[in-house]
Amino acid sequence: MTLIQFAILTVSDSCSVDQSKDISGPTLVRLVTNAESKTGQILKGHVSYKAIVPDDKQKIENILKTWTSLPNVNVILTSGGTGFSDRDVTPEATKNVIEKETPGISFAMLNASLKVTQMAMLTRLTSGIRNKTLIINLPGSPKAVTECLEAIAIAIPHAVDLILNNNSEITHVHKMIQTTQQHTCVHKTEILYSQIEERRIRQSPYPMISVESAFKLIEENVTMGEIEIISAWNAFGRILRENVFSVVNLPPFRASVKDGYAVLDTDGKGLRKVIGSSDAGDAPNLLHLNSGTCVWVNTGAPVPNNATAVVQVEDTIVKEYNSNGKEIEIEILIQPTAGQDIRSVGSDLQEGALVLNANTKICEVEIGLLISCGCLHVKVSKLPMIGVLSTGNELQSMGESLKSGHIYDSNKITLMSMLKNFTCVPIDFGIVVDNKTEIIHALQRALNEVDILVTSGSVSMGDKDFLKPVLEQNFHAVVHFGRLNMKPGKPMTFATCNFHNKKKFIVCLPGNPVSAVVTAYLFLQPIINRLNGNNSKPIIISSKITFSHQLDVRPEYLRVILQWNDSDPYPQAYNTGNQTSSRLLNCKSANALLLLPGKTEEIMLIKKGDLVKAMLLNINQCILE
Repeated sequence: MTLIQFAILTVSDSCSVDQSKDISGPTLVRLVTNAESKTGQILKGHVSYKAIVPDDKQKIENILKTWTSLPNVNVILTSGGTGFSDRDVTPEATKNVIEKETPGISFAMLNASLKVTQMAMLTRLTSGIRNKTLIINLPGSPKAVTECLEAIAIAIPHAVDLILNNNSEITHVHKMIQTTQQHTCVHKTEILYSQIEERRIRQSPYPMISVESAFKLIEENVTMGEIEIISAWNAFGRILRENVFSVVNLPPFRASVKDGYAVLDTDGKGLRKVIGSSDAGDAPNLLHLNSGTCVWVNTGAPVPNNATAVVQVEDTIVKEYNSNGKEIEIEILIQPTAGQDIRSVGSDLQEGALVLNANTKICEVEIGLLISCGCLHVKVSKLPMIGVLSTGNELQSMGESLKSGHIYDSNKITLMSMLKNFTCVPIDFGIVVDNKTEIIHALQRALNEVDILVTSGSVSMGDKDFLKPVLEQNFHAVVHFGRLNMKPGKPMTFATCNFHNKKKFIVCLPGNPVSAVVTAYLFLQPIINRLNGNNSKPIIISSKITFSHQLDVRPEYLRVILQWNDSDPYPQAYNTGNQTSSRLLNCKSANALLLLPGKTEEIMLIKKGDLVKAMLLNINQCILE
């Protein structure tokens, strides 16, 4: 039996404005994927795409055309827009797209609905085929959606096999049906599909997508998180969520640029009587200059209100001291100019001027700016709570005596340490064994507390890899991608779910230590950044490799050490050794990932001396010889 890839489209003006109002879409996801539901037992499908559009004919057509052009969409289920109002145009949009009608499916839904209520005759249901995709229009209410899908679920798997020309599956089903001699017997056909599905799946149900497509899906599904107001003193490392304007002039008074004498420039060169001094912290209007007088001023000190210039001490000579050694008279050796060495009020920063833009990361200089401009509190992104959970029967925590066949859990402590640099609050949720019930309980505990749950392990193709099915079936999560065209990290998974009326993000990293580290840098860090409002991109530079490397069919992310020297404008990329995904030892000194392309007939080898793009992991680790 072919594993069916579904796309779910909700058509609703109101839901397109406020996605939290969409009930039919999540209902369909649950009906298709939840093995505990009647339809889920038959379909056992996977939802590849989910979207909400307004009741707009062109927008409905556009998304139907897009999805039916993708190889991993077998069935599109739409909900809404099938009534009699002016805005109900889903059937019209569908008829403009499909190449073949499937009236039997439409009739089966209508017939089932009429048995529930005669008002079902006011629903306009349409279905048909475009390319290799079956499109089915369902009503808008969750109850009607459930009734209609239950009526046709039994035929959908066979319909998909027929559309895809899966001859072996078609023949097998027909033989089973002939054996039962009841082609329309729902009970026996349900048993039939159950028997077929018991065979071990040899291929992942999740389409393999590119890393670039994964980044795009993250951008589409992760938006800025919550906001909080904190003291500017505690804002280091946080992301501003609003523009900051100065509440004071800087400087707030005319200040001396240098140590010297405040004078009237119109007096020119010559002798001056010293009538006092101005130190930092003095009021600017304490002294007044008359012609032929001057005032000693320290750097940064207020300049008397009517002074027009400051002459640095190097351009003067003391002519007379009093009995206490205090200067009484000096000589100005240069011709002063108006405004010389005086910082005017607001010359550095004017009151009301923009100091920092929203989405700026607050570092040491930004902290100084905030304090100097009188900003005592700032509105920043609330630190996301990140839970870390390891999975695996073989894992043990540090401090325990190592049992036979077990290993210490290095992934969790590695990830917890990485998260300290990712502007978040990491929380350790321990280790859970490869048991479906235990995994469900562990996920529930974690999702109660966190914004993002990060797991490692249980995402490959083993018979103990329960994580993705549990997320879909028990938490009604949407798996946005479950397999990536990359090495290492192919099973990397990103999902979202609504848990207690709050959107949660689940990042499932592979269990191999190096795979977990690489995918955390590539995908977990951008997700955390986006929640913080930080959309900065990783630093990617050109590097010159010092070794040759046979390319893999998948794009490869190689751990390397970058070193700079004075003789070459490009850093040298040194291999850290064996790149096996379980060998964490060769990550310990890596400061970059070498971004190698997939192998083609034209390029099968990267040679020593070639220029290759590299993504910096930690700029502070880069070595200068």
